[in-house]
Amino acid sequence: MKYVVIPESTPRKGVPFYFAVEEYVARTFTDDDYFFIWQVDPCVMLGRNQLINNEINIENCHKDGVAICRRKSGGGCIYSDAGCLLFSYIVSDHDVARVFEQQMRMTARAVELAGVNVELSGRNDLLVEGRKVAGAAFYRMGRRSIMHNSLLYCTDFEKMQRYLTPSHAKLESKGVASVSQRVGNVGDYTQMEIPQFITVARQQICGADCRKLTEEDLRQIAEIEQRLASEEFIYGSNPKYSLQRRTHLEGVETLEASVEVKSDRIAALNVTGDYFLMGDIDTEVIDRLRGVRFERQAVSEALQDVRIGDVVRGLTTEGFLRLLFGAVRKPSWLKMQSVGGKDYFETENIIREHGLHTICQSGRCPNRAECWKNRTATFLTHGDICTRACRFCNTLTGRPKPLDSEEPARVAESIRLMGLKYAVITSVDRDDLPDLGAAHWASIIEAVRHINPDTRIELLIPDFQGKTELMDIVLAAKPDVVGHNMETIRRLTPSVRSGARYDRSLSVLKYVSDHDVPAKTGFMLGLGEEPEEILQLMSDIYATGCRRLTIGQYLQPTHRHLPVEKYYTPEEFHQLRSEALNMGFKHVESGPLVRSSYHAAKAEQHPLQQQA
Repeated sequence: MKYVVIPESTPRKGVPFYFAVEEYVARTFTDDDYFFIWQVDPCVMLGRNQLINNEINIENCHKDGVAICRRKSGGGCIYSDAGCLLFSYIVSDHDVARVFEQQMRMTARAVELAGVNVELSGRNDLLVEGRKVAGAAFYRMGRRSIMHNSLLYCTDFEKMQRYLTPSHAKLESKGVASVSQRVGNVGDYTQMEIPQFITVARQQICGADCRKLTEEDLRQIAEIEQRLASEEFIYGSNPKYSLQRRTHLEGVETLEASVEVKSDRIAALNVTGDYFLMGDIDTEVIDRLRGVRFERQAVSEALQDVRIGDVVRGLTTEGFLRLLFGAVRKPSWLKMQSVGGKDYFETENIIREHGLHTICQSGRCPNRAECWKNRTATFLTHGDICTRACRFCNTLTGRPKPLDSEEPARVAESIRLMGLKYAVITSVDRDDLPDLGAAHWASIIEAVRHINPDTRIELLIPDFQGKTELMDIVLAAKPDVVGHNMETIRRLTPSVRSGARYDRSLSVLKYVSDHDVPAKTGFMLGLGEEPEEILQLMSDIYATGCRRLTIGQYLQPTHRHLPVEKYYTPEEFHQLRSEALNMGFKHVESGPLVRSSYHAAKAEQHPLQQQA
């Protein structure tokens, strides 16, 4: 890593100059990683996505001659003066987590060389005795990553409080009543003066390697500086926005969009909020949308080549469309059959009279009318209260009741009364039990076999926390098919499935397949997955040996659950079915209303037939 040597000047350069140096170095100096330290006169610096009125006291800033600046990176608003040291890292590494870890550790090591014990907290804070002394912000510039580090050395906190006005809610979330209660100065813990510390930090990070800016470099930097210092960049053009949108997206936080629409086209757009900026939202997103017709399909097409998750962490194109246009309306092809008919009510009576639960009811299955009319149902066992709280599922969550020893017999008798030749049984998660419910599973299978010897039994089991000795208890009872649902792609698993792990679920499918029991799984679409992520999920499933697959549309059960990001068309489901069959899956049910037990018996009747 080389140190960028900037010619000294009087008076001291302003913030836009140093941000221009970062941008110029990122675009021009590609032979190595670069670093430099800088100081500025009193100023406030806003993140690229922040609203000025929400963050600073403009009147006090203007009265005291404190500059208001904006940077291209995300993160919060900060106050800086000559007692605050700004570290700029320009590196080639694109891994955000690794960039933060490596550069924050470099800064921490420099502080330690000043004789101060420092703690790295989370991803981008340095703490001394519990007080924040440094923070960081990040963005991408072309093929380079830029991280700014602000290190409080002897900053004036009284002035900081005069110019920064964070919301009370934001302070409460940090557990403090004021800005000054949360921060501290490194200089309070060391005798080392700032000039000496800068020398020590530079030596520790770069050694003797350096590169001095030339006159030509400074000329080009000045052109960038002019843009970053402009009123338009700092304050925005402040159009009279005709539309204001606000939403909360899982994994992204709160987003606000202000849109000026003229002649049905986007004339101006500003996106603010608490999101984590990773790229250049202006050039990669907003500039692409100017002049685009303000309607969902046109905006979607304008962004089809943009990996928006590389610009705003966790954001998908569907999520961005929901911000601008609201939730997607349920399409016509999702019409469900109406309830009624002799067979439907007989099935309902059998379930009710035996005190049973079904996933048809608790999961609000869209196929309940069709299945109950055909005298089929998926039995929900181990009670009706789940120990997990998946954000797509409508099953009750809480502290379950003790297992009912009579439940296996009631399930078996209901199957007999319904005349089922093929029964599907699932359960809630019972993480509260020592064996996670494995022995009860075995009892249910044995009871069904005893009364219904000719009935084929398909299970939809939990992951048993990956404990193979518990899966062995279930497999020893010899079910005919064992399913375990993946539910969603790897990236979304933590935010969609409570207590579940993507690789653990894959291991369950592999364990079942390795024991010569047909394995089955299913997943939902419409939660914000990308096409390549869907194909990767199918490939991962196929690698386990599982050959039975269901693919369906996620439908939001209530307003408390995750919203639908996209409704897939029947044609898209048909294409995914073709992809799965081409991979080698033997039975695939793929459609908007398909659920994991939908047409389950078909795979047994025609195990090698490629179903439409």
